[in-house]
Amino acid sequence: MGSNQEENCGFIKVSTENFNGNDVKSTSSSVKILNIPWKFTVSEENKKLKFELLCNDKSANTIWNCHWDVEITMNSSNWKAEKFEKNRNYQKVFDFTNKSFGGVLFEEKEYQNGKFEIQVRLKMMRVYGHRKRKIINYSIEHPRFSNGILVIENREIHVNKQILAMHSKFFYALFFGEFNDKEKKITEIRDVSYDEFLIFLDFIHPTGRKIEEEFVEDLLKLADLFLADRILDYCEEFLIKTETMDMAKKLVWSERYSLSASMNHCLKSFKTMDMFIQLKKSEYYQEISDDVKSSLLERAFQLHKLRNFQSL
Repeated sequence: MGSNQEENCGFIKVSTENFNGNDVKSTSSSVKILNIPWKFTVSEENKKLKFELLCNDKSANTIWNCHWDVEITMNSSNWKAEKFEKNRNYQKVFDFTNKSFGGVLFEEKEYQNGKFEIQVRLKMMRVYGHRKRKIINYSIEHPRFSNGILVIENREIHVNKQILAMHSKFFYALFFGEFNDKEKKITEIRDVSYDEFLIFLDFIHPTGRKIEEEFVEDLLKLADLFLADRILDYCEEFLIKTETMDMAKKLVWSERYSLSASMNHCLKSFKTMDMFIQLKKSEYYQEISDDVKSSLLERAFQLHKLRNFQSL
């Protein structure tokens, strides 16, 4: 998880299983908080459960630093006691020469059952040399900005109806079409995740947020549901540019959400027959439709013809 609605704050969560003092497990989570990349890793070493927090670790820039309050909370309902909770609090300054921070969470005797939740709460105190992302708190009313309330999962979200309507045909029809809801101050939206909708709102508003692989599927789903074409364009651009995502997954989403440019890019990216073989090994291969498989077969035929022509 990334930034939430608390000012200048963000959270990272990891879940651990089968940590039992045998030095065999590690788990990590990577997020961006206020436009700064973080990675949190939990691992076993020398019969101890250790953590490492990395800040902006891929940056070649040397002229930045930031001061953060770090709170680490660990809990488990399956501990020796019925309920266990433990907290660690730190204040840390990160910069080019101090990108990492780590320590011991537990000794071996403290985590014998090996399944628990760890949450890192990061609150930025100051930053230099790095532009932080704009955070909009949708949970409170902004008198010059808010003129409507959406209720999702029994929680209120304050919105500007005109801005939503500009970006979403669904909300244009809801607020300004021939619906009874257009006169309501409060409108309930069902079957949608509160946290996922906040991410959707960040791409409606000028927050400067960047799409991440962690939530791009959720964003695609909501952009399609609410008929938000520009956000679908953002997602398509991300799928085309990212090189780390599973190709079968890209093909499935490109067809599902009618992303023709992404589909074309995926098909053209197949340059060798070995790439088709690797595609079949993907856990998402079975989700690829017969129509897309037909396009893949045509692409393989084109490559085969080209190879034969070049061998003449």
